[in-house]
Amino acid sequence: MSDRYAASRAHGERARRTIAGGVTSAIRASQRPHPIAFARSRGARIVDVDGNEYVDYALAYGPLLLGHSPEPVLAAVRRQLSEAIGFGASHRLEAELAEAFCRTVPCAERCLFSSSGSEAVAAALRIARSATGRVRVIKFLGHFHGWLDPLAVGGPGAADGEPASGGQDPAASASVTVCPWNDLEALERALGDDVAAVIMEPVAVNGGCFVPHPGYLQRARELTHRAGAVLIFDEVITGFRLALGGAQERLGVVPDLAVYAKALGAGFPISAVCGSAEVLEEAASGRVSHLGTLNGNPVSISAALGAVGDLERRADELYPQLELAGCELAEILRTEAAAAGVPLVVNQLGAAAYAFWSKSPVDSHADALEADGDAYRRFARALLDEGVHVIPRGLLYVSTAHTNADLEQTRVAVRSACVRVAAAAAPA
Repeated sequence: MSDRYAASRAHGERARRTIAGGVTSAIRASQRPHPIAFARSRGARIVDVDGNEYVDYALAYGPLLLGHSPEPVLAAVRRQLSEAIGFGASHRLEAELAEAFCRTVPCAERCLFSSSGSEAVAAALRIARSATGRVRVIKFLGHFHGWLDPLAVGGPGAADGEPASGGQDPAASASVTVCPWNDLEALERALGDDVAAVIMEPVAVNGGCFVPHPGYLQRARELTHRAGAVLIFDEVITGFRLALGGAQERLGVVPDLAVYAKALGAGFPISAVCGSAEVLEEAASGRVSHLGTLNGNPVSISAALGAVGDLERRADELYPQLELAGCELAEILRTEAAAAGVPLVVNQLGAAAYAFWSKSPVDSHADALEADGDAYRRFARALLDEGVHVIPRGLLYVSTAHTNADLEQTRVAVRSACVRVAAAAAPA
């Protein structure tokens, strides 16, 4: 039998000779049968180096809300490339993007730009500590805030506040308290007059697409305000994806600061911290130094303007479309899995979802720890063979480029993958 992934396999062998581990982001190593190398993409489709085409629900781990290579973004970047790649100095596009944030994001009165979500989280914490004169930070078990040492503890898949990686400095997270999420009593106990910030994903997409309990965010807002702490929403995933104004618009709770990335750049590296003018005065005054050679580089800023501009102009059309596509994908997975007797649970909100291999509902981080990750990775491999590309750990994203034809092709592929996986699991 021919190897459907022969060229990807050869690429992996080559890469391992010069790239540590053969991949440039560790999570890519979990893909089966081995990491797939891709060659080109457009819309909702992606093609690997073997020429296999897939309907893509990974979407570069979330940034491609407008699909692969959206024309409004490409046009904006082409214009900028004809003028300059970078300045290392101020330029007019920075203010245009900041103005777009202030129009669309409820908490945004001022903004700062960086290149990655991890950087923006670090900047937000520094600003909060300066604003309060305090050090301790509260984060939540199962929430993800980037790979830098201080908050890379107690993330998705962790049973407690353990570090995410070898080599982390324990002292870096010594002032971080990890709390259970959706538990107001735990948050109230943890809050004290030494807490600078409370940071959370307002919808915990990274760990399972878990939504806050009714009233939880509102009460968390009240408790942090009463304690004199800064409330930070990590909207790296939810920003622009769950609504034009992010989860804070959709759920009706406005934080002091918010962190954005992923969909903001439509595939280009950019992130932002936005929030109240009062809190961001720490950076405006110079008390907090916000540094970075590539901060606000004109190519990434132009991509973000192209993406946000398109979303803003067509919000009434695009967000209902995303809502329908997300619901349809979840329905396909649930229906076809049930028909094949496959224990698949799908949590979904808008254009984001998370699938688990579990015989029971998965409504919390504790439930997620009981799900069978290896079985889901086998299912993801079966989907790959059927022409559907997903993130092996369960995250699922839809874009404005996904069509009814894409979803119907996905239904057929999911049906075949479920039958194959069920047959393989059946006793001989």
